[in-house]
Amino acid sequence: MRPTPQETRVGVPADPRVARAVSRLLLTGLLFAIGLMLVGAILAAVRGAGSVEDLSSITRLPHLLASLDATGFIDLGLLVLLATPAARVVALFIVFAARRQWLFAGVSFAVIVILAFSTFLGLTLA
Repeated sequence: MRPTPQETRVGVPADPRVARAVSRLLLTGLLFAIGLMLVGAILAAVRGAGSVEDLSSITRLPHLLASLDATGFIDLGLLVLLATPAARVVALFIVFAARRQWLFAGVSFAVIVILAFSTFLGLTLA
């Protein structure tokens, strides 16, 4: 027997299509991040780099990627890995807003604001 929307877990869309789409989004982000970090590891191994740089700036990322620097690929992979759960929150916000589930849309929006503010502080204070 299928549960009614009231019987499903709170905040989780009952529509299996939405659940599959969110699952695909998370899996795609994970695989893309793994691929980028793997490219970085291969570049580091081929170039004989004993290690990658400890610190790099997000503003240097385009230059590092253009010069095929291993650090750039590893850093971008980590950024994608960190952004993937945030993309899930954005996707769920869109779903909740489209379904006029304002409470869940509001909570999702609050999480997005907190993530954006934290990112802003991290980039400006670093």
